[in-house]
Amino acid sequence: MSGKKLVNSVMKALDILELLENHKELGVTEISEQVGYDKSTTFRLLATLKERNFVIQNAKTQKYSNAVKLLILGNGVLRHRNYSHSMRIELKKLAEVTRETVNLAIAEGTDVLYIDQYETEDILKLASAIGLRRPMYCTAAGKAIMAHYDPGYVESLCTNFPFEAFTKFTCTDKKALLKELALTRERGYSIDNQEHHFSIRCVAVPILSRHNEPLAAVSISIPQFRAEADPGLQDRCIAAILEASPRLAKSFHSV
Repeated sequence: MSGKKLVNSVMKALDILELLENHKELGVTEISEQVGYDKSTTFRLLATLKERNFVIQNAKTQKYSNAVKLLILGNGVLRHRNYSHSMRIELKKLAEVTRETVNLAIAEGTDVLYIDQYETEDILKLASAIGLRRPMYCTAAGKAIMAHYDPGYVESLCTNFPFEAFTKFTCTDKKALLKELALTRERGYSIDNQEHHFSIRCVAVPILSRHNEPLAAVSISIPQFRAEADPGLQDRCIAAILEASPRLAKSFHSV
């Protein structure tokens, strides 16, 4: 970060917002200890964020949590980039064809961030993933994007991956991951076979720029019990997402 003109107080405030993202609510002392700032500084930052409605304070516990204003800002980003219009139409079509939940994700550092989702109308469906971050190396969306990165950038990402085993199926080996990325690039889609969550499979395709740079990925989430009950389900989802891929890319490019 050297050489960049950073505003220290802004960095500290963002640290607090990112911390609260992963907790229901925290007190001043808890926040101070976890971000590593003294209590008085933490209190002033929280007071400022509260004044601007970025955090709220529980009147009973006096603890803080992130406010809905952050969601409003996030929805504004999606609205201005038109994700909620043409792209959502294509997500809806794919969900209707497959009868499974369809997700739109973008890359952020070593993670993927799920920015939109169209849920199946089936009673047994997955909970909304919008706003969630997941490691790239063990998600179908992440691997679909990584497969089209420059090899040098993939190497740098791998050095920062913790390669944590979330399930017994998680790939925790760099060589195995690189081999899978090559296969993903060759066949045009990626697979996550319960690598991040037991009982959930995913298939995904990348959305590429006109210069073949990865911009995002679209994935289909398949509950394991349905895949076991219907052995052809995953293959049908792969066929459907590959068939929809040109339309998904066109919708994304129209943003």
